[in-house]
Amino acid sequence: MRITVKIAAISQETPTIKSFRLDLGGQDFEYRSGQWVDFFVRIDGAEAVGGYSITSNPTHKEYIDLAIKLDGYGVVTQHLHNNARVGDEVDIQVGGDFYYTREMADSIVLLGGGIGLTPLMSIIRYVDENAPNTRLALVYSVQSPSDLLFRDELEAMAERNPRIRNIFSITRPGSEAWEGRTGRIDAKMLNDERIDLDALFFICGPPEMIQSMLAVLRGLDVPESRIRYEQWW
Repeated sequence: MRITVKIAAISQETPTIKSFRLDLGGQDFEYRSGQWVDFFVRIDGAEAVGGYSITSNPTHKEYIDLAIKLDGYGVVTQHLHNNARVGDEVDIQVGGDFYYTREMADSIVLLGGGIGLTPLMSIIRYVDENAPNTRLALVYSVQSPSDLLFRDELEAMAERNPRIRNIFSITRPGSEAWEGRTGRIDAKMLNDERIDLDALFFICGPPEMIQSMLAVLRGLDVPESRIRYEQWW
């Protein structure tokens, strides 16, 4: 169902990513952690649509959050980064079959690359607040430390919640200070970190990362029935 909502807040999360909070205005909008929305706006008199993953916990009924990376292609993305203002009205509708609910598994592993963290963030927030028996490990790879989306929140969450664990890895540290793991996610990293191979796995990131992770998990004998993945490109 398509509904009209209002942009309530805009925040710069990383050099290329902004988050948007959308006020649902008391309207009924049901979704599961990990799903996305079609996002409709009018640009130069014509309607345009973009698709963005929801980052918020679906048990919070007053709003939804999105985190959107600026790119050179998406008309809606360009509009949101350059022209959108608090108070603007937009239309949304929910979609996608990539999601987690607590009855699906008591142990989950999230493999994320870059902006692919966004649907996984919704799952993490849901597990933190609403799945008290679920253990979660996030393995998250980005190019540089400044690209780690929601880093402070993720670190604080893992510090206070023993069921949640973060493994960050940087592929191109450059001049930024970094003392953690480096390199792409691979079988050695998962084994070194003692990742639960009997868990339910969720993968989200660029196409090459998706294919790499599928190959890694198959090589570790994780059955297809315990692998979920989503890619947008």
